[in-house]
Amino acid sequence: MTLRVLFLSLLLTLASACGSQASSGRIADRFRVLVLTETTGYRHDSIPAGVRAIQRLGRTHRFTVDTTGSSSGFTAKRLARYDAVIFLSATGTPVAKRAEQRAFERYIRAGGGYLGIHAASDTRGRWPWYEQLVGARFTRHAPGTARATVKVEDRRAAATEALPAEWTRTDEWYEFDRNPRGRVRVLATVDESSYRGGKMGADHPIAWCHRYDGGRSVYTAMGHTRESFSERRFLAHLKGAIEMAAGRARFDCAP
Repeated sequence: MTLRVLFLSLLLTLASACGSQASSGRIADRFRVLVLTETTGYRHDSIPAGVRAIQRLGRTHRFTVDTTGSSSGFTAKRLARYDAVIFLSATGTPVAKRAEQRAFERYIRAGGGYLGIHAASDTRGRWPWYEQLVGARFTRHAPGTARATVKVEDRRAAATEALPAEWTRTDEWYEFDRNPRGRVRVLATVDESSYRGGKMGADHPIAWCHRYDGGRSVYTAMGHTRESFSERRFLAHLKGAIEMAAGRARFDCAP
């Protein structure tokens, strides 16, 4: 073998090794989420827009998004593939069979991540463990949608770091069976003086996070409208919440 051929061979070997390392680095940086859209109660027409928005975020920010309209495939083996499971306005009892509920509970206890969006808290009191995972259960909302002021409490969290201290937007403003403050880290509240019909009072949490039963939980009550999922700031909120749930952003969620 000539010196020139030997030199070229060495260059090709080094290039291949570097390429493999770069590829491995990209793969290591990726994570995977599962979006559940199953409903046994009211079904929001914003769900398809939400799925598309999360898929776009995945393409832009290099994480993989799988979707399912049924929890029938919830097994320990399948859920173990995911860094987070996102309940996108999944209402009623979206995980109805006890075997599937146990699989999801084991996933969380093994250190899995959960993100609930909007109606994911509308559970009708049929799965107490899940309600504790969310942090509170939906009971009512003010009539219709309204423009209101969201006050960001924790701007160090990935879900809220890109938001202003006061954020005015239109949504359906949920209320809950209890104020979760004291058990969760409240990320944002909604100012009831900025819209009509609110009944939770001066302290009305609307987004929060906490550790529960070994896993990570993030919840945002926003996301009722289709327009939410094309709103720049809401998408930044959603991206950060996904990263937190997946364990890819700082999770300082002690109450």
